[in-house]
Amino acid sequence: MQKKQRWFDEGALVLRSVLERLGRGSDLPAATDYYACPCCLVAYTREALETGELTEEHVPPRVLGGRGLVLTCKDCNNSSGTYFDSHAHRRADTEGFLRGRVTGRYLPATMYADGIPLRGTAHRTGEGIQVFGVPSQNDPKVQAAHFEAMDAYVDSRDPNPRISFTIHGRYSEARARYSWIRSAYLAAFAALGWSYVLRPVMKPITDQLRNPTAEVLPTYMFRDLSAPPELRRILLVDDPDELRCVAVAMGEFVVFLPGLFRPLTWPQLADAFGERRNIDNQLTVILNGKEMSWPHSPTYFLDRSPTVKE
Repeated sequence: MQKKQRWFDEGALVLRSVLERLGRGSDLPAATDYYACPCCLVAYTREALETGELTEEHVPPRVLGGRGLVLTCKDCNNSSGTYFDSHAHRRADTEGFLRGRVTGRYLPATMYADGIPLRGTAHRTGEGIQVFGVPSQNDPKVQAAHFEAMDAYVDSRDPNPRISFTIHGRYSEARARYSWIRSAYLAAFAALGWSYVLRPVMKPITDQLRNPTAEVLPTYMFRDLSAPPELRRILLVDDPDELRCVAVAMGEFVVFLPGLFRPLTWPQLADAFGERRNIDNQLTVILNGKEMSWPHSPTYFLDRSPTVKE
């Protein structure tokens, strides 16, 4: 609770300062401290910590290797888990399985022997892949035929059996991407502050986060499959000028957010980077700028600096 109280106190102080700087000091009553959820921008009093309306947010989500970084409201935290983070988690599990990583997780799968399906689960071990049928998911006659085909292959010692399996990822690619975009936004908020996220150019992301079932933002991002999972990096890109942005790297994912000066809009950023992809849809680009330390708690860098202009 002490950590969350500190985050509330610091966030409330700089929020009021920034609003006054923007000529919006009357947005909040003067007699009470308020902290706004950076996702929905709804303001809360200190009592929201005690009632659980303000919660510690992990960035990225805890299941994807994140740690507590900022306060968000309970509704935004929960809706993100349901609509975004669960999809990112399932995609990570599915892709990890396909890349040969041993995660200990069981994924929905269908195994085929001579084209006869057996529905169940699959997971990787240090020795290979194990597939288990789930009786309640299979017609008994089809299940029996599948095992008969498997037994026949064992007896024949056929070196090329017609056996295959399919992993059912069951996730939305767009929602998985929104999870990473949301994490990048919250990391940028923690590092740069209210002066960054309260600009008009950032409104589309708060619109997206308030309406998780809609598709407001382009889901453009870059993936570097060779990047270590623990990579955390924020780069304030100013060169090349036409790609100026805030690049937030989290493991293999790099999200491009509007930059600090003369910021490009979300569609403009997506188009600018999209034009750099080659015929194989690969992106090769050198980005230069100022690297910021990854925040371990909110630092609000811009809120303690001169106002950033559009």
